[in-house]
Amino acid sequence: MKLDLPLCLFNRHAPRRSRVKWDGLNFVGHCRFCEKPIRRMDKGRWVQDQIEKIKSSDL
Repeated sequence: MKLDLPLCLFNRHAPRRSRVKWDGLNFVGHCRFCEKPIRRMDKGRWVQDQIEKIKSSDL
């Protein structure tokens, strides 16, 4: 049994691979478990997207 959902609590996310896009800087997408916007920092290391968080707070 995989325990992926609790890893979201530690900012370790898993993308919906079919919906990942390249934004010119990194690959971005949404977490398959918590649906938060995420960004790939290194191969296999996805974290919550702080840029999207800043954009939404400016509105």
